Amino acid sequence: MSNDENFEWTDNPTEAGVAECDPDVLNDCLMYLRYNAATGNGIPPMPIKNKEIVKNGNTNTLTWEDPDDSIIDGVELATWGGTLIVRKAGSYPEDHLDGEVVCDNKVRNQYSITGFQDTVTPAENEDGETVEYYYRAFPYTVNNVYNMSAANMFGAWLYGYCELDNESVPGNRYEYLEENKNYDPCYMNFTSDLFNWGSWENSPLVSWNNVKPCMLYNGTGGQNGQVAYYLDPNDFSKIYNSEVASDIANTNFAGNAMVQIRRVFTKVVTKNDEKGRRTYVYFSNVKLDDGFECYWCKKSDGTYNEFGYAPIYNGSLVNNVLRSLSGQTVISSKTAQNEIDYARANGDGWDTELFSMNQYLIRLFKLLFKNANSQAVLGQGKSNGGSNVGACLKTGTMNTKGMMYGSSSNAVGVKFLYIENFYASQWRRYRGHIVINGVHYVKMTKSTVDGSTATDYNTTGEGYIKLEDIPAVTGNLSEGYISQSMENKYGRFATVAQGSSTTFLCDGLWANNGITAYPYRGGNSNNGAICGVSCFNSNNAASNANWNIGAANS
Repeated sequence: MSNDENFEWTDNPTEAGVAECDPDVLNDCLMYLRYNAATGNGIPPMPIKNKEIVKNGNTNTLTWEDPDDSIIDGVELATWGGTLIVRKAGSYPEDHLDGEVVCDNKVRNQYSITGFQDTVTPAENEDGETVEYYYRAFPYTVNNVYNMSAANMFGAWLYGYCELDNESVPGNRYEYLEENKNYDPCYMNFTSDLFNWGSWENSPLVSWNNVKPCMLYNGTGGQNGQVAYYLDPNDFSKIYNSEVASDIANTNFAGNAMVQIRRVFTKVVTKNDEKGRRTYVYFSNVKLDDGFECYWCKKSDGTYNEFGYAPIYNGSLVNNVLRSLSGQTVISSKTAQNEIDYARANGDGWDTELFSMNQYLIRLFKLLFKNANSQAVLGQGKSNGGSNVGACLKTGTMNTKGMMYGSSSNAVGVKFLYIENFYASQWRRYRGHIVINGVHYVKMTKSTVDGSTATDYNTTGEGYIKLEDIPAVTGNLSEGYISQSMENKYGRFATVAQGSSTTFLCDGLWANNGITAYPYRGGNSNNGAICGVSCFNSNNAASNANWNIGAANS
C-alpha cells in the first residue's frame, strides 16, 4: 500500500470498511487498514495501469487503464467508482485537492486507447519563466476512497521483473515488480491462433506511440535515417491509416522496412542470499538514476536519440546491399565482414544488428511473457530441418500477423515486436560482442562513450570491454541446453550447458573456448527445438560462412 501516511492500522474491521466481508477472510487478518482522509472510509482501489502522456504543443494526451475491482477469494474489497485526473503547474499534485481537476472519468477504460486530451494555456512562474504542467491520477472507489500511489503520476513509468537464476521451472523463473506487479503475462493462443496480451496491450512498452513499423530511408535517396511513412500494423502491404500500397517489397525504394522503437532505460541489480542469486531488471522511460542506461540510443556526446531501429525482416542481399524487404531470399554463406560491408552500404549509421539492442529485446520478451520457454509462449519457430538456404523462410511470411505471432507448428515463423523470425529459421549475427578463449568482450555503442576504447565495432574484440565477472561456458559445449547464466548491466550470458528443452532457459548453446568467436543468436531451421529467444552460439569465427547463418539491418 503506497503513501502509508494516508492510512492507519486498526483491529476493528468496521472502521476499515470491511466488516461485511466473509468471516473466514476476516479471521485471517490480524489488523486492518483504515483510511484517514475526510472523503471516506475503506480500502482504496489499485493504481491505474499503462499510463502514458504525449505532449504536442499545448495539447497533452493522456492514456491509461482504470483499475479493476479488488477481489480476494471471491470477496469484493474495493469497487472502482472513477478516476480523477488532476493537473498542477510546476510539480505533481500531492492529493486530489492539490491542483485543477481536468477529468473525472466514470467509464472504465474510456481513455485506454484514444486518450484524454487536455489543451492548456502556458503557465509562468514569478520570474516569467514557462512552467511545465504535471498530471496525476487519483482512482477512487464508490465510497470515495482515493488511491494516493506515486504510480499514478503521468510522465514516468517503471516496470520490472526478478529473474530467479537457479529456478529450473521456466514458468516460475520470473516474478513481476513495480507497476506490473499484478499483471498477467502475454502468450500466443495456439488453439485460437490469436495473441493474448494479458495486461500488457496498452503498455507504453508496446503502444503505437512508442513502437511502430515503418519504411526508413537509407543513404541512397538523400534522406538517410528519416521515416518515409509508417506501415499498417496488421498489413504491412499498406501505408498506415490508408489503402495506399507500401514499398515493403519494392527493391527500388531508397530504404528498408524497420521497427521504430522509442528509447527505454534499463537497470540491472543482482542479489545473492539464502535463496540463491536473483537478478532484478527494471524498465523506465526516464533515467531515474545513474544505474539506468539505454546504450542502443546513446550518442557519442552522452545524450540520447529518441528512437532506435530494428529490422522487420531477416536481411537479404539486393545489388550488394543488405536490405530489409519483403519477398526476398535471406542472405547466406557470407562472412561476418561481408555482412557488415553490405549493411553499411545503406549509408551512414546503418549496420548489422547490435548486441545492445538485442539484449534490450530479450529482456523485454521476458518482461512481457514471464516465461523462459519462449517456444511454449510464443511459438516453435521455423525449425523443421533443412540443408540449404531454401529451408529458411523467405521474408514477409507474417506481413498480416500484427505485432506478435507464433504457432505450435515447427514450419511456421515467429514474430516479436513486428520483427519476423526473432528466433529460429536462420541464425542472426550481430555486432558488439566477441568471445575470446571463453572470455566475453562487449561494446555497447559505436563510440567510446560506453567505456570501451575502440572507436568503432570490429571483429576482433580489440578495445572492447572485458567482462571479468562472467566465467567461460562449461558443460556440453556442442548443442547443449543452457542451465546457468549470469547477467550484468550489459546483458545475460550463458555459463553452464547442462539443461534441457523444458528446464531453465530451455534454449540451445554452442561454444568453443579456444577461439576468437563472433557470436550469433536465435537458432536456425536445421537444429530443431533447441532454438529460442536465448539460443546462443559462440562456436565459430567471423570468417565462418554457411547457409544457416545470416544477418539483419540496424
